Amino acid sequence: MIYKIYLIDGDSSISLLDVTFKFLKKIQDNIITGFFNVINRTIDNIHEAMAKGRKVNDMNRVIESEDSTIIIYYHPLSRVLFCVISDADDNTERIKNVTHIIANRFWKKHRSDLKMFRATTEKSRFHTFVADIENLTNGGRIAEIFPDLLLIKNVLKKILSMGMLTDFDFEVALLCNGKNSPLKISRSLKKNLSEINEVLKKLEQLDVVRI
Repeated sequence: MIYKIYLIDGDSSISLLDVTFKFLKKIQDNIITGFFNVINRTIDNIHEAMAKGRKVNDMNRVIESEDSTIIIYYHPLSRVLFCVISDADDNTERIKNVTHIIANRFWKKHRSDLKMFRATTEKSRFHTFVADIENLTNGGRIAEIFPDLLLIKNVLKKILSMGMLTDFDFEVALLCNGKNSPLKISRSLKKNLSEINEVLKKLEQLDVVRI
């Protein structure tokens, strides 16, 4: 699940808006410290690139750790950083996609408000955008993936005996209980996440699991 989303002005480094979906608990301090260090470095890189006349379209970052993922998306038109802190279990591609949508919608709805903010530091009008973020991220759950096994174990064994599944496919399928994320499955089986995702795609195509 997504923990927090921040909208940060790329010019001044001032937070325009933040939305909390889940508290970070024990890992909060380390995550937040690392998060703002990355933000500061990214903004410094943006300012340096702009000063040298370089494009700033590629100022996007994905930082992964055992407990969390930080995704930073810079929107050049608005000059705003859209920053997401989520569970390490969440699907990064889904978060990147929805962050891009959030950024474009924010620019369309608050272009004039951004201009006012940069002249007066008034940012109260941005608060209405919280509802948009909540809707677009499905309450912070848009990137959650918990594969669910659709067949009983005996049927799964029959499919295995028919040669449609490998032993590894079978092991992965048994761990798809609707509570384990692909990352948790990969750690349990001590395999790369990419390997697990490939198997899950195969299992979904065979109607063995629902993702």
